[in-house]
Amino acid sequence: MKKIAIAVLLLAMLVCLVGCSSVDYGTVKEKSFVPAHRTYQPMIIHMNKSTQIIPRWVSHADSWNILVENEDGREWWSVTENYYNSVNVGDYVDRRKNKQLNN
Repeated sequence: MKKIAIAVLLLAMLVCLVGCSSVDYGTVKEKSFVPAHRTYQPMIIHMNKSTQIIPRWVSHADSWNILVENEDGREWWSVTENYYNSVNVGDYVDRRKNKQLNN
């Protein structure tokens, strides 16, 4: 039964990966800047039949993102600060031709 569950899970992941298409070009619909911040993430540790929750802070750097849309869909791209400042909502962008994109 466990092998069947694993096989079904792997098949579902494969279908998702094959079915997901990436937006490589399109029109900028939105821009989003997220300043550096920290988030709290509890770590759960099981030791000697007891459970402990240990606080953990995760630091996140500044993030510049643009929402790009075309006939295939829409996708958020993580970009450099310079690229973010150089494009405006409504501009056509193509990440296949631009090296300033983070992804």
